[in-house]
Amino acid sequence: MNDLSDILSIIKLSCKKISNIIQNSNPLKLSKLSNEYNLSGDNAKKLDLMANIILTTNLSKCKHIKTIGSEEEPELINTDFKTAPYMICFDPLDGSSNIDVNITTGTIFAVYKYGEDNNIVNGNNIVMAGYCLYGGSTQLIVATDVVNIYQLDTDFKIIIENWTIPNKGTFYSINESNKHIWLDNRNNKFINKLITQKYSARWVGSLVADGHRTLIKGGFFSYPSNDNNIDGKIRLLYEAYPFAYIFKVAGGFSLHEKENISLLDINYPVDCHQKTPIILSSKYEFTIFTN
Repeated sequence: MNDLSDILSIIKLSCKKISNIIQNSNPLKLSKLSNEYNLSGDNAKKLDLMANIILTTNLSKCKHIKTIGSEEEPELINTDFKTAPYMICFDPLDGSSNIDVNITTGTIFAVYKYGEDNNIVNGNNIVMAGYCLYGGSTQLIVATDVVNIYQLDTDFKIIIENWTIPNKGTFYSINESNKHIWLDNRNNKFINKLITQKYSARWVGSLVADGHRTLIKGGFFSYPSNDNNIDGKIRLLYEAYPFAYIFKVAGGFSLHEKENISLLDINYPVDCHQKTPIILSSKYEFTIFTN
């Protein structure tokens, strides 16, 4: 197995365990997991923290990984493998606030390869990215040189190889309750144009759910900057970069509304939790928005 295959195997194992927790979360299960992962008190009920511990514990043992970044950790974590070639960053359980209403959640990740100077410049350092979708079924979407889709049965098995995003969709995903405070005026004009073309709105409010729909069906997803979130709300390192990479490999597009360039070209963040506005799109909608 090569380096990325080793890392992917660990991600599959971790996501399988997280999926089982979500599917079978009950007091007895949580109690057992509390002991296994040294959780106590209220923390034993927080599935996002459990997911973080599972991923961090498993990936920190991988000899190919030098650095780990997580939404649940204040800083990047250095492993014992100081000369390893990769950094991995992840959102352990995106959409975790929606668990109580049984809405789709997911794990988002990206593997970055350090350059010759031992630096990471931007999202173009990604060599593998993906997300695991915990919904009606558990699916794992993995982008390397192509996008493959796996589905969990007893193990993850490929169900679709070399997925490409449709050139045009029929849905747009954006939180229109913020329409009066968006900082980029293009958004309102663009949405109005899509409405005249008979598009429908779909908004779940978790990146994995709305991003996955857009990847599979085509269309447009955006979380723009607004008066309350002038830098956007999506984390660059472990949410925006990974989805931008997945969309690029699948033939789609990403955009940073302020810089007007691909999210992958935005400079590596000073703060590992740096936020960004985000646009993910298929070709037709991207062309309309940018022209």
